[in-house]
Amino acid sequence: MNLREQLRQLLPEILPDDPADSIKGTELIRLVRLRLGDGYSDATLRYHFSILSYDPTSPIAKVDQGQGYYQRQKKTAGGPNGVARQNLFESENESDQCWSRYLRLVAIYERLCLQRSRYPFLLNRNSSGAPSMEGEWDIPDLVVADWDLDAGSDEAPRFDAAMLDLRRHLGGPEVGITGVQLKLNVSIENFSADFFQALSATRWTLQSEIVIAEGLNDEALVDALRSLGHQFGVGISSLGIQLTQLDELPSAKELRAMSAAEFEAVHNLLRIQKITLPTPRHSIDWPALNALRKKHDSVADLVRWLSDCLAKRQPEWVGGTVR
Repeated sequence: MNLREQLRQLLPEILPDDPADSIKGTELIRLVRLRLGDGYSDATLRYHFSILSYDPTSPIAKVDQGQGYYQRQKKTAGGPNGVARQNLFESENESDQCWSRYLRLVAIYERLCLQRSRYPFLLNRNSSGAPSMEGEWDIPDLVVADWDLDAGSDEAPRFDAAMLDLRRHLGGPEVGITGVQLKLNVSIENFSADFFQALSATRWTLQSEIVIAEGLNDEALVDALRSLGHQFGVGISSLGIQLTQLDELPSAKELRAMSAAEFEAVHNLLRIQKITLPTPRHSIDWPALNALRKKHDSVADLVRWLSDCLAKRQPEWVGGTVR
């Protein structure tokens, strides 16, 4: 049993029900160690506490605008005959702010990519199409495809045939593949774990990026992120939007359906901050991609999507998987 599942079983026995009695991270680490031993570092345990606190199905919740953890109270949305509604993507569960914020973040980032003629593809998703807030260690939240487009095309975007053929002849990739990890926020306590998860998940792509919703105002945190970004060639940026502003936006589905003029109002809320730029790798790690294609259905879907785009000689956005 991995650490995440162990914590799911153990935390309900430790955490208080009342947020007023919340346990700070240091004390929670001590209590967990009494049960699990010393096999996990402080950073690993803090990381899992933080990630699980954003998961509406986990037993741990974090105090709003404060420090400390308490036991999440299960909520159900009543339907006919008292049956709970489970489909998060037909109607977002607004009772869980973090989940709604994350869905909006994904939608906003997809729209920003399309504005720059970049094509995002959601990888981190379960069988229902929902992204996991905990993320994976071998695949990023999204992959963004960058194609050479024909600037003279008056109709739908099409590939620049000359540049595509040149890339083939020179043995280079026909498409730029960027692995992107999305985070609502990071802190001085968990940034290292978040960074190395993103680095691990994107190592097979041509370049790696971390995009954080909330603004970065802690100079020590920015310096630490900048140091890691430069050392490992990872691009780090912030959208500079307050989490409370995300709460006030339309749903993720509505954000995707906005016209360009309507989305401009959302764009105006952003205060984008570049911490580091990504360093391109020489090539895609093809053996790793092939192995991941067999392990994850979403990666197999990615390969098919890229192949279809190449066959049609034009890019196609398959967004809206997350509704």
